[in-house]
Amino acid sequence: MNCLQLISNTVEKNPNKEAIVFRGQPITYGDLWQNVKKFGKGLTDRGIGPGSHVALLLGNSPHYIISYFGVLATGATVVPLNPQYKDKELAYILNDADVNALIYVDLLEPIIQLAKPSLEKTTLFIEVSATNPACTWNQLMLSDPIEEIGERSENGIAQILYTSGTTGTPKGVMLSDENLAWMAELIVRELNVWESDRIKVVLPIFHTLAKMAGVWAPFTIGATIYLEERFVPDDVLEQIEKEKITVFYGVPAMFALFLMSPKLRDYDYSSLRLFGSGGASIPVDIIERIQAVFPVELSEAYGQTEATIMITCQPLNGEKVPGSVGQRVEGIDLRIVDPNDTDVPQGEVGEIIFKGKNAMLGYYKNPEATAATIRNGWVHTGDLAYEDENGNIFIVDRIKDMIIRGGYNVYPREIEEVLFTHPSIVECAVVGEPHEVLGEEIVAYVVVKDELSEEALSEFCKENLANFKVPRIFRFLDALPKNATGKILKEPLKKMAKESAI
Repeated sequence: MNCLQLISNTVEKNPNKEAIVFRGQPITYGDLWQNVKKFGKGLTDRGIGPGSHVALLLGNSPHYIISYFGVLATGATVVPLNPQYKDKELAYILNDADVNALIYVDLLEPIIQLAKPSLEKTTLFIEVSATNPACTWNQLMLSDPIEEIGERSENGIAQILYTSGTTGTPKGVMLSDENLAWMAELIVRELNVWESDRIKVVLPIFHTLAKMAGVWAPFTIGATIYLEERFVPDDVLEQIEKEKITVFYGVPAMFALFLMSPKLRDYDYSSLRLFGSGGASIPVDIIERIQAVFPVELSEAYGQTEATIMITCQPLNGEKVPGSVGQRVEGIDLRIVDPNDTDVPQGEVGEIIFKGKNAMLGYYKNPEATAATIRNGWVHTGDLAYEDENGNIFIVDRIKDMIIRGGYNVYPREIEEVLFTHPSIVECAVVGEPHEVLGEEIVAYVVVKDELSEEALSEFCKENLANFKVPRIFRFLDALPKNATGKILKEPLKKMAKESAI
């Protein structure tokens, strides 16, 4: 099906229902849909349509949501991007994704200008500005509403989401209309989303968790989302009471920061019914402390971008086994296998593989990576887990060296490649260190030939990496541990990092 049919069904059913509340200002489903069609017409008038790729470099705002659905309304493919990208990161993805148009917030103009000389196909630039009424985005919004939604194929590419690989080179995960529509309806069913729900969205909606659980699912059922530009724990706690929020989606670090707030017990949380957690496993201690304060179901889910976000989920109003990420959800086949793709016995550790309507189409322009990940119809996650006798899944570790810092996936190799460009660095290795709030912190072990300070290294990384990828800890060694062939061994470094965190 055309994924936009889910939204148009809601508009037709209840056009006067509030879809978004942003900075205290409501937008109804009817008005949202008219704006989507106006923006879509503005794009089509500028040559955007089926086959076009349009990137979004925006923070949480109605502009993002209107732009996102407006791109889909033209029949084009949307490419959501992280606004924290630096110019080289941005240019790489825009070129790799064959992006024709970029919609961006004016605060990022300096980054755009630095990236422009390297861009190959991006020729249309649409600026969003809160201070300039004549900005390009507003000009597009002067268009008449698009008469017909652009033709979309059920198995065509609706969006390309970039996720870094262990090589450090980001890969574009291709998701279809069917992927998005099926997952939106699955989330509504699994998390029992109601039309009357008031859902607080503070996670960045360029991320697939916020996009699917915080936008697609609510819009599918006709709920109202309360959209925030950034996460400020004290403010969100106050807003839960003031706005009578019923559902909040977050990553473990957010729940930990709630518990650290001096205003934790100042507000009434009786409207809340659900905390949804994803991005990383939430510590059992945090779960227990959250439930001692909030009268709420706390449900964990597990998934990845390649799965359109969800593979397993803890049952609502049912037994939740501490440490488990729940059970396989209906409609998704899940197996736990050994390196030969043979199912391991119950209770033994193996790699999670899955297939279903949530499975990505593949990696954009990367048949080798696609073939390595999708084998015999099964998507290999790279995550190690085991299953108990009741079907509960427990994530044990990651085959890859990925670090999850505050819900963001960070890949050491990408950071290492940047560090290796510093003239004073001889060797380096990046690992994760346990962190009470963020889940993991990024630690860089380095060997240098010249005197170099942590501050200088940090500034160097900030110039070349998005902020969430910058190591917060640098440790200087005379040499890194290696095997007989000279390969750097990370396990001793991980052990050192873990011991340092205790």
